[in-house]
Amino acid sequence: MSECTHDCSTCGESCSERDPKSFLKPTNQFSDIRKVIAVVSGKGGVGKSMVTSLMAVAMKKQGYSTAILDADITGPSIPQMFGVHENAAGTEDGILPAITKSGIELMSVNLLLPHEDDPVVWRGPVIAGTVEQFWTDVIWNEVDYMFVDMPPGTGDVPLKVLQSLPVDWIIVVTSPL
Repeated sequence: MSECTHDCSTCGESCSERDPKSFLKPTNQFSDIRKVIAVVSGKGGVGKSMVTSLMAVAMKKQGYSTAILDADITGPSIPQMFGVHENAAGTEDGILPAITKSGIELMSVNLLLPHEDDPVVWRGPVIAGTVEQFWTDVIWNEVDYMFVDMPPGTGDVPLKVLQSLPVDWIIVVTSPL
């Protein structure tokens, strides 16, 4: 085994110097996110987006500030669920999330496309990079609970999110056989 270079992207799982937090990406300097909850499933069509939306609404009704990061880039549905149809805006400091009528902040690829129903036919690394940018480039205000609506499965995007974001809890959505 070679000597540790302190570059954790090149070392193995057994490296004693490896720090799992080293993969976490910082948020935009103007963001303040307290807890991150990923909503996941091994397959599509089980209701991840619905659970994500309902959880955000429930926490908002309890007086918490909430946000949704729609990480399901090829199947985004969160803006439509909340009736949000305008494009996201930006400043020199970052991208501004859309805000629902109930005050929930959200970011989805739908908000960046010329037409919200345009298909997204990107590949894994580009999709994963987009999700990472939703974390690093969006100016999330004071958010008590951020819900991340994950794409189905265990591919590049779920792995990237779980490595890059400081996920506090995971909700697993399933359906009966």
